[in-house]
Amino acid sequence: MRNRADEVRKKYEQRFSEADVKRPYVSNSMLSQNGQEERKRPRFFNGSFFLFQMMVSLCLFLGVGVLFKNGSEQAQSGQSYVKKMFVTEFQFASVKNWYEGTFGKTLALLPEQKPETAVPKKAAVATEEPYAVPASGKVYESFAANGQGIMMETNKSSQVDTVKEGYVVFAGTKEKLGKTVIIQHSNGEESWYGMLESIDSSVKMYTYMKSEKPLGTVSPNKDGKTGKFYFALKKDDKFIDPSKVIRFE
Repeated sequence: MRNRADEVRKKYEQRFSEADVKRPYVSNSMLSQNGQEERKRPRFFNGSFFLFQMMVSLCLFLGVGVLFKNGSEQAQSGQSYVKKMFVTEFQFASVKNWYEGTFGKTLALLPEQKPETAVPKKAAVATEEPYAVPASGKVYESFAANGQGIMMETNKSSQVDTVKEGYVVFAGTKEKLGKTVIIQHSNGEESWYGMLESIDSSVKMYTYMKSEKPLGTVSPNKDGKTGKFYFALKKDDKFIDPSKVIRFE
């Protein structure tokens, strides 16, 4: 009987020893390394911060709602500011100009711009680029006639070019102006090109345009021999006389 018990005990010991051999060995260094890797992994979602953002957004939404329900003079001034923020284009050109002047390279968040030869940081501080003439021709309706822009007469099917580098903030059809392109410049001004026969295929929203690049062609005049288009400059939400900054024929 005793021999039988010894035999059973030996079998169990043998099984336990085999199990220990098959069990993979994990060192403390491996465990610590795995722990460090887990700590290094970035957390893409933070519940508490997300909840904070949601609360701030909700407060802003409710605040704007209360503002527009209030009829006081102070509330009306706030309403005007909010409305202006919703209709005012982001100043791509101004931000680009400041960023390149400060850091010497293009901001990646801005609309894509074709790469150019690197310019030293010192060269960023330069005199303001002058306005070019949008098209060869003469002014037949001055700024004084409508207080918004000028009408120019050109050769038939003449090309209209950008007067200064900037970003396209509008390319489409406007009432009374027909096919129109609006360029936003780094000094905060806008140049308007209206009454175009066609808009160039390269002109798209938020496209960066260099100075004197084609935007489209002029519309034909009634005589069929000449062309015409509308041109305007806007500064601080007001139209200014283009003849004071551009020398026309």
